[in-house]
Amino acid sequence: MLPPILEIYLVWHPSDTEGETILGWLLEHFHGTPYAGLIGGAVEVYARSARWAPGSDAPRPLPCDTPLPYDLPSARVTAIVPIIGTRLARAVEDDSSDWRRYLETMRAAADRPGNPVGVFPVRLHGIADGALGQLLGDLQELDRASAKDRGTLCRELSQAIAQLVNDPFGDRLTVFISHAKRHSPDEEPDYVDDLVARVRSMISDTHLRAYFDAADVQPGSDWDHELRSNAASNALLALRTDLYAGREWCQREFLIAKQAGMPIVTLNAVRRSEERGSFLMDHVPIVGYDHRDDVASERSIEEALNLLVDGALRRAVWGLQQEELSSRGVDWAPLHAPEPATIIPWLLANKERAMEDGRILVMHPDPPLGPDEGRVIDQLFQVAGVKAPIDVVTPRTYASRGGGEL
Repeated sequence: MLPPILEIYLVWHPSDTEGETILGWLLEHFHGTPYAGLIGGAVEVYARSARWAPGSDAPRPLPCDTPLPYDLPSARVTAIVPIIGTRLARAVEDDSSDWRRYLETMRAAADRPGNPVGVFPVRLHGIADGALGQLLGDLQELDRASAKDRGTLCRELSQAIAQLVNDPFGDRLTVFISHAKRHSPDEEPDYVDDLVARVRSMISDTHLRAYFDAADVQPGSDWDHELRSNAASNALLALRTDLYAGREWCQREFLIAKQAGMPIVTLNAVRRSEERGSFLMDHVPIVGYDHRDDVASERSIEEALNLLVDGALRRAVWGLQQEELSSRGVDWAPLHAPEPATIIPWLLANKERAMEDGRILVMHPDPPLGPDEGRVIDQLFQVAGVKAPIDVVTPRTYASRGGGEL
């Protein structure tokens, strides 16, 4: 166990019953597959609803305001999600209630300089602003659909938290759309253009920003530098059509993003066949593009975007855990599973360490490498002249064999 990294607090009035449903969505999502590969305790979800102290109707104080007992460490990042409902609005207007003071304290903690606390309200429908609006009205709310749709809620919140960490995505998460500019003889002439247009349109309906080379590389700019820089600093969505894997620039964009540790998702839109694949494009999540009709197409694009946003938050949390891992003897903690495309740059940058006799410990998030994959990685280190034993683990495999206190 490492010190906690991210804690998410859902705050709602007990009589706004939608809070229970939303809590279930968040628990299932943030304890699910996208974050299961991180070290235990990296992401936790807590509820703040039921009254806590005698004589008060407000819930238990938030750790970002009241320190935890017994000198327990607080989380590096805190996300608070208040559910703005009718009952909460009434309680804030009631002078006999402690809810207004509770929200004022929460807001003060978020506004405190240097405090990594974000407040991301979810508004239920048909709510008057009033005093509650004065307290939280200037905050950027999550998309209104978040109160009704789990996918929207989890994407919006994950994106907001990734931007709160601010490394390297800044104040708005950008999706680099990597695509082939030509179609194969087996593809309809407008198939690739239609797919790109659909993706860009769906991104425009979210709080994400799209980077599309044909529209975003300015005339007179160094286009090579522009593409490399953006591939190395943004989440990459690869639109894998029939010719994608064999195109030089598609391979380059993919490789740059992978070596920079950027989140990558492939939308597999191959219509018939590929002339060749590419070993550079493995070890990333893949979503099949369903082009049967508009609804199916949009559903698969939404799934890919949701995975990409989760990948961005996973990267942000893993980046904070890397600092602790390095201090505890982990030599290399890549976001993606080690492979030739990422091992070679690490070896070139760490020649002295690679030539030492002591064990080299490599840790990456789950899922683990398979036995044959592991053997190939060992052989690659041997060919490079590494004499030390190589130990490639994930948090789970390391812990399962009693690996220590990481």
